[in-house]
Amino acid sequence: MRLEDGARDESDSPKIVYKLVAESISLRNVPAQLLGKILLNVQGLIYSIANSEADHVGGRRPKKTEELFSLNVSFSEGSVAMEFSPALLAPTLDDTMTQTPTFSKASNLLCLLMHRDVEYDEIKLEIEKQIDDPRSRITSLNCLKQLIPPEGKKAEIMFKNINDTHPEIELHDELLKRRVEQLLREEMKNYEMEVFGVISRIKDDMPSPCFFVKNWAGKLVKIQMPEENRHQILDYLANRVPIRLTGAGTKKRSLEISDLNEIEPNTKIFIDSIREVKLTNIIEAELSYERYDNESDYWVISNNELGAYGVDSTVDKAKEMFKEDLYSEYLSYKDLNDNDLTSKASILKRKLIDLFEK
Repeated sequence: MRLEDGARDESDSPKIVYKLVAESISLRNVPAQLLGKILLNVQGLIYSIANSEADHVGGRRPKKTEELFSLNVSFSEGSVAMEFSPALLAPTLDDTMTQTPTFSKASNLLCLLMHRDVEYDEIKLEIEKQIDDPRSRITSLNCLKQLIPPEGKKAEIMFKNINDTHPEIELHDELLKRRVEQLLREEMKNYEMEVFGVISRIKDDMPSPCFFVKNWAGKLVKIQMPEENRHQILDYLANRVPIRLTGAGTKKRSLEISDLNEIEPNTKIFIDSIREVKLTNIIEAELSYERYDNESDYWVISNNELGAYGVDSTVDKAKEMFKEDLYSEYLSYKDLNDNDLTSKASILKRKLIDLFEK
């Protein structure tokens, strides 16, 4: 078949072949969840490297990989192979070549990590040189970590039709695994950030789904969403659960977390002083995010035992309102005669005096 001038045969386009080997794999026993994870992380690896090059390609960001990838899957007894290549939406040389340098860079990165004659510190410096954006570097390493097969399985990755000859790389290799984990651990330590807030929405873009957290100050923080945390994040969103999370991030125009480390409920606020008075006991208050009149959302800090509440659009303001409410309660009760109070009110008076005066 003759191609038009400037066109390119799909067989010549750059390709990534990921082969997973395990005795349990067969046509009747397809590890669908694992294949989905491989798909997301191969795309994520290429896209994160492409993003790191955006400022070096004449100011033009490479096309998104999810718009360019095609996927072929083939099975044999004990193995499955996934072949990724740029989809020729418009079969021109430019379309396929857009991704060739990125595919080559990904291959060079893996070969470097496998090199047994190069010291770890040299590898680290070279990777920082190849991927100079910390956020892209962390995402690339995290995707590589996710591509390493679980115990009992083997995996190989091969890059085809790129400028240089690149060998098959064994992803189950112990040296590769140790180096990826150490590099990622050190990067995460350098760029780890902590965010407190509530999940406001989810954006299911591929290959990088993300969610947004409205932090205690009312500002939005974007976080890339690991597939393994999806159900947990959906539950927090549906139930408006205040959360605390940590992850590797950067702050340019706004804070963005590229790799989530941990996420957990955070529904308690602790107060140890009010109006520069050190309290005798630390107050534990409940933190929630509530909607009033089906219109506005507010942070609510409350302690039913002490009858104190604070409500505002930021946690800091709600906390100050809570403190003022509690202090007003103290001033109102402290000089009242016990004979004029119910037993419940007398108990509250004693608790308030104990907090501020002992």
